Amino acid sequence: MHQFNALFGQHDQLHQLAQHARANALINELWQSSAPDLASCSSALHLKDGVLTVSVINASVATKIKLTQASLLKALENSQKKIAEFKLCKVTLIKVKVQVKSTPKTRPKRPIELSSSGAQQLNQYADSIAGTPLGDILKKLASKSTS
Repeated sequence: MHQFNALFGQHDQLHQLAQHARANALINELWQSSAPDLASCSSALHLKDGVLTVSVINASVATKIKLTQASLLKALENSQKKIAEFKLCKVTLIKVKVQVKSTPKTRPKRPIELSSSGAQQLNQYADSIAGTPLGDILKKLASKSTS
């Protein structure tokens, strides 16, 4: 671990990255301690100019945060008073971002299966309306019987 810390100290960009990571962890810890009932479905992303940006899993959680923003800001303020590490994290506004989920996998189409009696009935009806587009489609459908 000592070598790892020495590496951070040698490179300015790595040092800045480490500071940024510690700041984000602190902000998320502040959010989690102030809003424990929302901890499983949200996380703090960053704090800039008093605006805390929070990521949520869906629109209903976002609505809950927006409706309870005043009480959440009060809880954040109370956490800042109680825990010394949070004193630098002044929050005046909560901005909510809904995290977009990936598109669900499409289910494969189930092949159409007709019984032999169903196919016979379709064929009979298709013959009665032969020469029409519907008749042609019914003939095609009847050919997909399971028999």
